[in-house]
Amino acid sequence: MRPRSASRPVGTWIVVLVGFLGAACGPAAPPAAAPPAATPLAAGTVPAAAPVAQAPISVRVSYASPAVSHATIWVAQDRGFFREYGLDVDLVFLSGTLTDQGVTTGETPIGHGTNLIPTRLAGADLVGVAGVVQRMTFTLFTRPEITSADQLRGKTILTSRPGAAASTATLLTLEHLGLQPHRDVQLQPTGGTVEKMALMLQGLGDASLYSLPDDLQAQQAGLVPLLNLSQLPIPFMQTVIGTTRAYARDNEEVVRRFLRGYVAAVASARADAQGTQAIMSKYMQLEDPFLLDYGYRYYRDIWARPDFRVQPEAVQANLRLLEDVPGAATARPEDFIDNRFIDELHASGFIREVGAE
Repeated sequence: MRPRSASRPVGTWIVVLVGFLGAACGPAAPPAAAPPAATPLAAGTVPAAAPVAQAPISVRVSYASPAVSHATIWVAQDRGFFREYGLDVDLVFLSGTLTDQGVTTGETPIGHGTNLIPTRLAGADLVGVAGVVQRMTFTLFTRPEITSADQLRGKTILTSRPGAAASTATLLTLEHLGLQPHRDVQLQPTGGTVEKMALMLQGLGDASLYSLPDDLQAQQAGLVPLLNLSQLPIPFMQTVIGTTRAYARDNEEVVRRFLRGYVAAVASARADAQGTQAIMSKYMQLEDPFLLDYGYRYYRDIWARPDFRVQPEAVQANLRLLEDVPGAATARPEDFIDNRFIDELHASGFIREVGAE
């Protein structure tokens, strides 16, 4: 997908990167006030299927970044889906790896955006119970003189720090294009998005991956979008809902209720652009209607696709690129996954009934 042109000067995009890129750029936390009480669903949005009649169970849930990929968890909270399915959720922002710590210690036993693979390889009892984003949400940009993947041979590709999502996605992209790092292309790690953009504009790099909204900045700066990676059939684990295997075993009903509310919220988010963008604006502290609409439309058909299960092939793809990490070479995808709750929702027809397929 090539983003439509924007007339804003290049410098203005740096100001809004914080809200989209999350913890990597030092985001401000969302407002401390408690989320508003649930309001009735507007016409045309998803109906609540088989709501839970029992008293709600209290649970703390964390999310890892005030970025668009996490918008569905905000919809679940602000539109009352969790409460409708029997949970009183205290939703808290814990940046980056703090989400993993909250899940593993039990402070926030369910995490939206856990670093599943590296955290489990490090010894944590962490499993993914639902997939959120399992595609590479990046676009490969090149300098204007490069118009095909074959012209990347002999060139320098700028990447992020080793192990970061953009760095892993770069390796998978080169593999897809039949290019071998350090033989066909040179890889140059950088500090992050700002550094990559500066080096590209100085002619010190020939290509790099950018996600929204820095893809808009790259296009405004004259770089060329060569390949939209979200449209490629490459398994990739970017955002999952995680908990510990022990918590899932001892609190099955909490996990079931959580995933019912979450699945219904995803259907609602896909169906209600205006309402979802209003919630995004609140949590991201972003008012620009163009950026809100662009981010929403980019992710609308990516959330929970191809379905809500954590994809074993996505886990395997990430493990393969972490072969130098202790335990990665012998790890099995099933060690990282607990899809039984989502399987139940499929088997019961719940996912179909709420319109989330």
